[in-house]
Amino acid sequence: MTASRAVRAPTCAARDIAAVAARLLLDRAWTGTGSVAVLGPEDLSYTDMARILSDVLGRPVRFERTPPDAFKAGLLGHGVSEPMAQAMVDMFLAKDAGLDNAEPRTLATTTPTTFRQWCEEVLKPALES
Repeated sequence: MTASRAVRAPTCAARDIAAVAARLLLDRAWTGTGSVAVLGPEDLSYTDMARILSDVLGRPVRFERTPPDAFKAGLLGHGVSEPMAQAMVDMFLAKDAGLDNAEPRTLATTTPTTFRQWCEEVLKPALES
């Protein structure tokens, strides 16, 4: 199951998460506990991502939403427990309702790697090898 094609949410690259984590680990002034948002440079919908993937890979990629009941049935069919399958459905429904947009985008939470850049530098070479 995935969010509706119109919902836009933050996208970030693993390397940006790693850079933020490394900065905090090396910052001797940072103490305590807390959360740090890593939102990437842009909010994208799954339709946006499919368009970018199509452009970068040179072949059509489309987004297709799986209804919640079918998603849960698929999980159950692969041996996922009923409570875990329901939790996954609930998580995706919350994402569809805007869960990933709870943290405000600021200069501090915005990281540099675009989805297109990640597709060009990481995904496409991995698919070609």
